[in-house]
Amino acid sequence: MSTPTSSHVSGLPRPHSRAQRPSSSSSYGRPSSSLSTPRPVSSASLRPQSHNDPENFRIAVDFTSKNLEHAVKGGASTDMTTMDKRFRGRVQKAQINNQDALASSLETAYTRVKEHAKDLIDIDEEIKSSHLPDHLQLLLLLSATPSRSTLAFADTYDDRHSSKKEPPMTWKDILAEEPFEGQHWEGVYGLPAGSTVEGWESRSTDSDTSLSPWDDLDSLDSDDRDKDEWNQPSEDLSSESVHTPDTSRRTVTNYAAKHLTVVEELKAQQYWRDEWHIGIDINRPFDLGDPSTLGPTVIQVLGEKETPSLVGPEHEKYILERDAVREVLMCLQGRKNFLIYTTTDTFRSVPSPTASRLLHLTLTAQSSILSAFAEVTTTVCHLRKFAMAVAENASSAYNLLPSPARFLSHSIRSRTLEAFADAVNTQIRCFDSWCAAKEEAICRASVGVGDPLIVSLLSLSKDVRDTFAGTFDVLLNLLHRFVAFISQSHDRRDLAVWKIPDMPTRIPPSAVSALLLDLLLKAVEEQAALGNTETSDTLMSVLARTAEPTWKVVGRWLLDGMPVRMPWSSADALNLDEEFFIEDNELQVMDPDFWLSGYVLRGPVTLEENQKTQPAVPAFLEPAVIQILGAGKAAGLLREMGARIFTECSGEELLNWGTFTALTEANSAVSKDSEALSRLISEEISAYCLAVAMRLSRVIMEECDLRRHLSAIHGLFLMTKGDDISNFTDILFAKMDAQQHWTDFHSLNSTFSDIIELSESNWIDASLVRLSYRGNKAASASQTVKAIDGLLVEYAVPFPLTYIFTPNVLQSYCSIFVFLLQIRRAKSVLEQILLRGVVANAALRSELKVFYAMRGKLSWFINTLFNFVTTFVIHSQSIKFWEAVNRAKSLDELITIHNEHLDMLLRKCFLHSSTSELSKAIVSILDTCLHFKNMFTAYAGDTAHDILRLSVSLRRHRSRRQRRIRKNVIGFSQPGARFDSDASSSDTDVDEEGLKEAPETSFSIAPSFAQEDLSEQLEKLSSELDSLVRYIRRCTENLSSGTSDAAQASGILAFTLDDWDS
Repeated sequence: MSTPTSSHVSGLPRPHSRAQRPSSSSSYGRPSSSLSTPRPVSSASLRPQSHNDPENFRIAVDFTSKNLEHAVKGGASTDMTTMDKRFRGRVQKAQINNQDALASSLETAYTRVKEHAKDLIDIDEEIKSSHLPDHLQLLLLLSATPSRSTLAFADTYDDRHSSKKEPPMTWKDILAEEPFEGQHWEGVYGLPAGSTVEGWESRSTDSDTSLSPWDDLDSLDSDDRDKDEWNQPSEDLSSESVHTPDTSRRTVTNYAAKHLTVVEELKAQQYWRDEWHIGIDINRPFDLGDPSTLGPTVIQVLGEKETPSLVGPEHEKYILERDAVREVLMCLQGRKNFLIYTTTDTFRSVPSPTASRLLHLTLTAQSSILSAFAEVTTTVCHLRKFAMAVAENASSAYNLLPSPARFLSHSIRSRTLEAFADAVNTQIRCFDSWCAAKEEAICRASVGVGDPLIVSLLSLSKDVRDTFAGTFDVLLNLLHRFVAFISQSHDRRDLAVWKIPDMPTRIPPSAVSALLLDLLLKAVEEQAALGNTETSDTLMSVLARTAEPTWKVVGRWLLDGMPVRMPWSSADALNLDEEFFIEDNELQVMDPDFWLSGYVLRGPVTLEENQKTQPAVPAFLEPAVIQILGAGKAAGLLREMGARIFTECSGEELLNWGTFTALTEANSAVSKDSEALSRLISEEISAYCLAVAMRLSRVIMEECDLRRHLSAIHGLFLMTKGDDISNFTDILFAKMDAQQHWTDFHSLNSTFSDIIELSESNWIDASLVRLSYRGNKAASASQTVKAIDGLLVEYAVPFPLTYIFTPNVLQSYCSIFVFLLQIRRAKSVLEQILLRGVVANAALRSELKVFYAMRGKLSWFINTLFNFVTTFVIHSQSIKFWEAVNRAKSLDELITIHNEHLDMLLRKCFLHSSTSELSKAIVSILDTCLHFKNMFTAYAGDTAHDILRLSVSLRRHRSRRQRRIRKNVIGFSQPGARFDSDASSSDTDVDEEGLKEAPETSFSIAPSFAQEDLSEQLEKLSSELDSLVRYIRRCTENLSSGTSDAAQASGILAFTLDDWDS
């Protein structure tokens, strides 16, 4: 219908407001108003809801005045564009609320208002066009939610203002028309749209109107046919314009019988209905050529013995085998069926006692076949519930805050377990799709679509067993073994697999993940060894999907590097995944032990009551785990040092880190063997790991000056810079001899700095060296070389060389420095003992031979030891060390080479813990040198003896003055401590037990006044020296029996000491 444009503006009646607001000085109520019948805008007025309510009227006036006050005072008013948007929004709101009539009426009224506003050009008009938006704004403010009366008015709004109305159709007009002519006859009684039929009475099957309900079916069928015709593509408009309705004779087809036939055919296929019958005489006699007579005949013969609940075959319900196969397929998919049912407590499937029978099977045979399917259904059901339980546990909230109880026992929350559950669920979905495809093929073949199909329960059982049953059995058995390993008590070992997520355990998540992956890999290898190719392939795909979380963490570790904690940064470093086999010990990057102890491999745990040790690293990653650990640490350290990891290419180009599934699928031939899989992974990451390690090694060698610092440390601690070190030791020994405070901190450091400044070669930075004494300052350096043990030498190396020169390493270097200093001290003391002038007295000459012989023996041993340490230990070992350093390709390799080099130095210098007794013997000989110097000083009065100033005689008879002088000499002796020179003269007199403890010198055990004279002490000193040297020779001979470099060096010293007795 069309609505002519009117020159008047009309509005819809305004509904009442939903609630009246209370009277208040701070609130205003919205008045309830309505628009009267259509009238011009100029005569519009606002009337209160009730004329008898002055309070409500006052509130309405105040509300209106307040909203109009802004515009009256000349404030900014709205415009028509804004009002168009608001009215358009009201129209859309009405359309959304399914109030189409209201939307149409509102749009029509607003259009008419705007058309009438074009005529508002007279200045005497009550409403001017410029103020029209304000008036419309007022109407919107006064509006309320549409009520029923408003909606009813909107339904008749267009009709009231329509200038042209179509006359209503009456029965008189209808009867005046020809039969089946006119618009109201189109499409009835099966006639096509747009056409009528003449002479319909003569072509009807009955002259009168039929009261049969089948006529309605015909009309319904006609309606369906008409709908089909409407759905067909429309023809060309030109052809429709000249189309003449076909007036030929048409008959109305009766489809009732056809529909009933279709319904009955469908019912005949619904074997699950109680009234359904197989359509075969089950009372036929047994026929050997007809298998369908076997089942009923067995029931008739056995009667109640086979089926106690039944009395005969006439009470049994039989179905076709294809229908039984469909039921079994539905059962395997976990759906309801009437052949196999599942218990609600244990979720175990068993054949139903009320199951329908098959004609060609006995009850025992049918139960046996269904039991096989029930076992498969039970296995799949348990796996399905396990996957659902893990998924629900993963979506639930999880308390990540550490607690004491959580460290002792916690539920299993593992992404590896979730990935395994997802992989199992994928296999179950594949199995369900396979069953659905089987059922679809049966249904299509039953209606003649596709190729003919022969189905049977036995063939289905074989297909299920060959395709999926082996995989599901292995997976369920694997889960039971998994529960047995991680359970904390025997009562949980038979726990249902779907309760694994809630089972408490004390095993770390990393060990749980590694255990699951190892069990899967072992299952793959077992099935491949048995020749079950399809099962092993399926298990390999499950393993690949299960290993994806671990594989992803490994890739992120290699590419991003280790998280680093800086001491000046308040932000915490990223925490490693608890399932990752690398553990963060939360050390700062500046800690010297950070490289070796900051990130380490997690330790193994004990499972199954101390019977199985499970490492935290999966078996297939174990050969490459050292490369993975080193590459991640190297990448993180390079990133923190600000150095580029790769200068020519990116890490992604060297390491194309894809999924573990893609890796195994691309190398399916070798992925089923653990060793082959490990080699494959090592080859995948070796290039990247080697490149990162070499880059870090190059940065440390070139940018951090590792070679310069190594040379400086060797020159200082190993005393390879002879001139400067000799000058320093000479000054130090001079202070010791002069009884000065040689342990003073400032004196030690200033002396060393002065010597380095005077040196022409800049081989060391003196500011990096600090010397201090932390021993017993009361110990006299003139009595024992052990007083030098408290000397501490420190060398400050820059970062990151602190990872190589740790405090323990520098302490070992310091022990070598002290040992060399002690040898130099003994050598220097012996060199101070001089005999000047010519002895004319023969008796005196014979007395001095004893001192000369003793000094010669001590000098020979000290020079032999010093030459051995400097030449065959330090020099030879340094050559091998620098060759190894030049071949190093990573920081870990540099640290290993340096530690082995230092350990070899300690062993060759007999400073290792395994040679502590040998070191004691050497120190005793060094102390003997100092004691001999004191004896010579007591005899000669000075170390440089002048024959003309002889003060002490070696004769046994002494004067009283000489005896008084002798009493002032302090000696060291222990009653009963004697060395038998005859027993120690031969090496064969001392067995291996005697080599465990070094001989003690008489002057070093306990201080006492000497009871013997000087000649006896010299004899005892010589005897003790012989015992110590022979002990050292025997020990070095025993050490030389090995094949290491230390054994070869010990053999050289033992060979040299063979000349002692000659």
